[in-house]
Amino acid sequence: MVEIKEVEYKKFRSFIKYLISLAGIWTTEHSNSFVRSLLYIHVSCFIIPVIGVLNFINTNITNVTLVTKGLSVLMGMATNMMKAICMIVSRKDINRFRAIIDSHFNKLMEKPQLSSVVLKGVTNFRRATIFLTTLATTICTFYAIVPMISIIKQWKHHMHPIKYKPILPTVYPWNNTSNTFLYHFCFLIENLTNLSMIVLTSSVDSLFTYYVFHLIGMSREILHLVTSLKKNDDTEAAINQCVSKYALLLECRDLLQKVYGFVILWSMNTNAITLCAVIFQLTNAKTLSITVMVMCAAHATLKLSQVFIYGWTGSRLMTESEKLREAIYAANWFGNKRLMTSIIIILSQKSLIIKACKFSTVSIDMFSAVINTTISYYLLLKTFESDS
Repeated sequence: MVEIKEVEYKKFRSFIKYLISLAGIWTTEHSNSFVRSLLYIHVSCFIIPVIGVLNFINTNITNVTLVTKGLSVLMGMATNMMKAICMIVSRKDINRFRAIIDSHFNKLMEKPQLSSVVLKGVTNFRRATIFLTTLATTICTFYAIVPMISIIKQWKHHMHPIKYKPILPTVYPWNNTSNTFLYHFCFLIENLTNLSMIVLTSSVDSLFTYYVFHLIGMSREILHLVTSLKKNDDTEAAINQCVSKYALLLECRDLLQKVYGFVILWSMNTNAITLCAVIFQLTNAKTLSITVMVMCAAHATLKLSQVFIYGWTGSRLMTESEKLREAIYAANWFGNKRLMTSIIIILSQKSLIIKACKFSTVSIDMFSAVINTTISYYLLLKTFESDS
């Protein structure tokens, strides 16, 4: 059983490392300039399409349906740009977190009794990241395939010149005549933007899940040490060890909050806007093809999945934290005045929670909050539509 969990963990870690390498989030002193510049390259890919989408919204400002369509795409691009920028700004904290968990978990893997405890549930975390990555890849790939199919049909029927259908709803403020260099360049950039959206969505969101799993593992390690105490054990040394490990756990939690606080807060609000836009497009469409319905459903599922996974991982950490507090309170420390100080320090701490910019607690409650916000935005949008 332990070997199965270790294999799952290694697969989980390898999958995350693969995603992170595509995004260029993890760097070392030996990383080359290309790896260090990957995040900047991803951000630069969004600049021209963002201009095109903004101009698309401005051009169709009187058409609520087209505006919401452009807005949903704009929110997606803005979110991914923001994620990349946050990763750039917090690169030192990310590398610090990585160094801590790599060193810590490498030692844990050498102890079969502990590894079986800390790796409990690793399959669920791994599947969550795979599901999110698969969904993001499928949606973005479909957006890229549709223009490709149009190109193939034109080529098959000997239609010249071949017109390249844009991937995104864009209207560029410059003369973008078909089959010019600028036209082909914009088409290429939109494809690269699509690829960047896959990479950034998958890597940044999956990395959060990966980090929280390690925080949960560190909490379980302390829980195991506390529950394993016996009367004939060196209780004082064991408790002091727990205190030092708990301090390390708090440091990692603080690093995670610093890196992901704004990312989560932004994502919760923009996902509500995007969901509202998707629902509005579905309800206002005169005719709906199966393809459009499937894509809208997949897009909504992706946004809901992002919210759910953030909230679910945060709630899992809170649950493990409560178990740890209960175990410490019930440990063999009563009557030992030398231990009381250390125990009180731990018990005086609040439950191990993740805060988004010290504003919102990252828990499953965010899921219902986003749903409620989406409904409110949708009703407000319908009001604007009726007024116009």
